[in-house]
Amino acid sequence: MDRDDLLRLHIEALGVLARTNQPNRVHLIERNIEDYVRTDPGNERASLERLRDAIDREETEKRQNEDWSIAKDYVRSRLTWLT
Repeated sequence: MDRDDLLRLHIEALGVLARTNQPNRVHLIERNIEDYVRTDPGNERASLERLRDAIDREETEKRQNEDWSIAKDYVRSRLTWLT
């Protein structure tokens, strides 16, 4: 599976989580992001930046009942931590 397909797969999963109110949603979002970052070892910053950009694109769609804030904040905090 190439990088774009992996990104799309993880963004789709994050989209499902953005529409749910499951009690363990935060953990599932963070785990999904960590799983994606692990697909490209040694390129953590680039992986997080691709995720950040994809999340921003999804968020601009403003679909009803989607909350991307948890994923967006987690990716931002991980990027800040790398600085």
